[in-house]
Amino acid sequence: MRFPNRSSRIKYVRLLAIIILVAFTLGFMSSDSDKNNSSSSPDAKVTSSTPEANITFVTTGSSFSPIITVTGDPKIQWVFGDGSTSDSASPTVNFGSEGSRANTLVVTPWSAVTKINIGYDGSDGGVTPGSSTIEHLKQQNVVAVTGLENVAPYLQVWASSYNPITELDFSNFKELHTIECFLCKSLTTIKLQNVPSLNRLCLERCKISYLDLSEAPFLADFRGASQRSSTYTINWGTTGTHIWHICVRDNPQMISTFPVNQFPLLKEYYVWNSNQSGTLHLTSTNLTSVLSFNNHYNAANFSGCFPAGKKCAVNIGNNSLTSLDISNDPGLLDLNASYNSLNQTAVDGILQTLDSYNTSGGSLDLTGNAAPSIVGMKHANNLTARGWDVQSSKKIAVVDLTSIIRA
Repeated sequence: MRFPNRSSRIKYVRLLAIIILVAFTLGFMSSDSDKNNSSSSPDAKVTSSTPEANITFVTTGSSFSPIITVTGDPKIQWVFGDGSTSDSASPTVNFGSEGSRANTLVVTPWSAVTKINIGYDGSDGGVTPGSSTIEHLKQQNVVAVTGLENVAPYLQVWASSYNPITELDFSNFKELHTIECFLCKSLTTIKLQNVPSLNRLCLERCKISYLDLSEAPFLADFRGASQRSSTYTINWGTTGTHIWHICVRDNPQMISTFPVNQFPLLKEYYVWNSNQSGTLHLTSTNLTSVLSFNNHYNAANFSGCFPAGKKCAVNIGNNSLTSLDISNDPGLLDLNASYNSLNQTAVDGILQTLDSYNTSGGSLDLTGNAAPSIVGMKHANNLTARGWDVQSSKKIAVVDLTSIIRA
């Protein structure tokens, strides 16, 4: 293209530059708009956030002394809330005063981490504290932990007893077999999705209102007594094949029952004062102790649960029982069924059944039910003669009842 003069050529170049700039700007805006529209469309892929690069322990105390257990020779990097650092598996930092602080941990590789301990003393049936188990450690005033997903595939033991921590997420912790959260009074939420190795779970005296155990198929030892929540529900799913100990005592706010037919290996069943009702029908032949007093059961069936040679105990006092089946239970040597609604026929039946086992040195309390008949008293005297301590609503005396029965 030819221009009549230099001035015209300059004007043309300027105009061309403006056109190019406008076109570029419009194109960029269009591209950005397309991106925005794409990300908000129903078919758009949502990219999940990446895990935190570290584990952060938020503390409120004047010091912090965690213990982690590692294998091999990993690189350990602690950065504490006061800016100090440590490469120790069991560091101690003194802040000088109480206050909220974030303390971070990075272990390279994360696969070396097997235990995290911020509080443990062996309470409620835990292993004896020690270097080969879980070390004794006072609580560390931890109120929150983030970034635990870094050790999800590797962690085997978590201990945070007595800490004021509010929530924990152990989803997909496939190697985790022990959780110790005894007396974590502020703990309201714990997630246990896909925890196939979890064997012991201690949540006694926390503040849990809903607990899902349906994805913990290997659970054997469950401690969930005395929750401080207004309601308490447990979802068992099909979990129970390995359960030997259940303690959920002192939960009068509980609104769920227990699928006891799912517990074939159950030894100890402690559910007193836990708002249980209906019929208690246990089937495990491994039972040694059942403490289910102060509930609302109207019937109980322990038939076949206590084989000969055992010294088993049942306390089902202060319920509303009208029937109690203890047939085929020669191993039952301690029975408290006091303060129920058992009539004379039921009381006589219990006395007769226990007498038929010909065992010695047992204990029976039927106080607060109907008094036994003369026939029932005869069986009671037989038990007493063999060293049983028998209590009922009528004083049992060891006398010769032959003349009374004949009369």
